Amino acid sequence: MIYKRLIELLSPYKGLPGDIYSIAVARFILGLGNFIIPFMTLLLTQKQGYSTTIAGTLVMIVTGTYMMGGLIGGKLSDTYGHKRTMVWGELFGALVLLVCGFFSEHHVIAPALMFLAYFFIGIALPASNALVADHSNPQNRDAVMSLSYLAYNLGSAVGPVVAGYLFWHHTAWIYWGNGFAVLIGILIVMYRVSDEHHTTENTELSALEQATDSSVWTVFRERPRLLVFGGLCTLLWFALNQMTMTGPLYFSHVFVQDGAVLFGQLMTFASVVVVVATPLLMRLTSNQSELSSLAIAGGLFAIGYAMIMQWTAVWVIFFAWFLLSAAEVFLLTKEGVYLANHSPSSHRGRISGILITIRNIGLMPTYVFIGAYIQSNGYTNAWMMIISVAALAATGFWLLSLQQRSAQESTASPAAIVPTEDGH
Repeated sequence: MIYKRLIELLSPYKGLPGDIYSIAVARFILGLGNFIIPFMTLLLTQKQGYSTTIAGTLVMIVTGTYMMGGLIGGKLSDTYGHKRTMVWGELFGALVLLVCGFFSEHHVIAPALMFLAYFFIGIALPASNALVADHSNPQNRDAVMSLSYLAYNLGSAVGPVVAGYLFWHHTAWIYWGNGFAVLIGILIVMYRVSDEHHTTENTELSALEQATDSSVWTVFRERPRLLVFGGLCTLLWFALNQMTMTGPLYFSHVFVQDGAVLFGQLMTFASVVVVVATPLLMRLTSNQSELSSLAIAGGLFAIGYAMIMQWTAVWVIFFAWFLLSAAEVFLLTKEGVYLANHSPSSHRGRISGILITIRNIGLMPTYVFIGAYIQSNGYTNAWMMIISVAALAATGFWLLSLQQRSAQESTASPAAIVPTEDGH
């Protein structure tokens, strides 16, 4: 019975294009090497000697370089090809990370090289998102997006816990391991994934996905909901980022040196939850809109952080992390599905790059703000503020979903032959 139920849950992942399975394998390997991002705050504070405020500033600068890369990468990917831009961006990023390993505890060189590495990785991100969308269609997009995310987190079930044990005595391998994982992943993409070009003759694409000669700004003017959606997603990304920003700082504050090990275990636990829960959550939400799922994500973030704020028992923290991980699943799958369904195929890279830039502009000050806020007001007030932001995002997505439902109902009559922004 359990085996049959498992097969049923995994059935949406059968029969997908071969390119999608290759991308999934590449992302699995990237997950295995997911060492730096979860530990960036601790690397800056515990290994490079910065205060939480300065560490937040440096993370903000990393985000800024990542943002610049994403904005440039969106245009490059639509001009020169999604696969080509992704491969070259990640190749340069990986090489810089390998060099960074030789200066892992240097308080100037290590952060400077991270700035450069994540600029190149930022260039690759819009291309990577667009490449996945290129090999999907509206009928299988939920499965394609969730498989890609699931594969990455299956690898991440091992990566962060290994990094947690490497952190104190083998810090260089956090950079080297991450760099080698990126290199292997891009080799798979280079040789196993095709670079399909967009075509308006693709009958599987909806009217909203058909290529257009309009500028990207014209597309945004015609579809302002994309910008509103991007703003609300920024609030959810702020909440998500606290798993790796406020979370590790708080655990180090409460559990002292054991905090790094606990954090590594929590990140591994999160990856296991994602692997197990993603197929189930996708099935449970298959009949509801992406906006409704993102509203649920905001609610789960608020509840999870409230539990962490209120209790320090380890089992409660793990349960809260379960809720936060479920919220992460909704955010990282449904955001991509919504954007792919509402973006012209000819503009996917640019739209992704611009919305990532908007997100990062909104998030950049928060890294400094959180560190300073914790120092001035303590962790309880910081958690309260984070919970409020998550609740605000949940409310915004709920209202947007009601507006979308109303628009769909108003255009559902047989006489409505002109597609609306919602594809009806």
